[in-house]
Amino acid sequence: MLRSPLLDHPGIVHGFGRRHDDLPRLLPAYWPRRPVQHERHGTHIAIATQPNEDCGEADGMLTASAGLLLAIATADCVPVLLARRDGGEVAALHVGWRGAHAGIVERFAALVRERGGDPGDWIAAIGPAAHACCYEVSEDLIEDFQARTGLPRETVAPRLRRLDLPAIVRRQLGQAGVERVSVQAECTMCRRGGDGRFIYHSYRRDRETRTPVVDVQWSVIAIANR
Repeated sequence: MLRSPLLDHPGIVHGFGRRHDDLPRLLPAYWPRRPVQHERHGTHIAIATQPNEDCGEADGMLTASAGLLLAIATADCVPVLLARRDGGEVAALHVGWRGAHAGIVERFAALVRERGGDPGDWIAAIGPAAHACCYEVSEDLIEDFQARTGLPRETVAPRLRRLDLPAIVRRQLGQAGVERVSVQAECTMCRRGGDGRFIYHSYRRDRETRTPVVDVQWSVIAIANR
């Protein structure tokens, strides 16, 4: 798994899985007890409190309970792992373009405030996702994002019809008050290993041949077992 130095905290377990990473084997003390969510490209963020909890339709989870592994499945969308600086709470967001456009990052910040916290006390790591080198969208969507976010064109789409979703999410986190953010530069659509094979599953690249639900990579975070 890939890890972020920002989340290198003794009380936090985290990682961004790749195509062939075996998460049950890598995290045997956490994986079988993880709460689950059913991703819908929306903005609902569930509060996870119990092992094996079904959090329903959600695109994010937050917990203050130790030992609960929050797992996000992606195949081009942006996985975001977050932790309060003191390690007392963690969260994970699945951010596709629809979720980013609808405001899941803003919803996270609002949830933190509703729970008496401050988004400025959190740090975030953005994992591998489709980048502007490959992520082609319509001009209408790019214009919609500019209007929705107020971000400049060169941030939203640095190349013609190529959306930079990780950059958008990073800026949204900053606007929401999360100032310390790291970004993995690897693109899920084109990144290859030394053997020439793709390292990540990609919905767009493999649309005709992939198996839904199965052909994903997992990004995970938990408060360490005590």
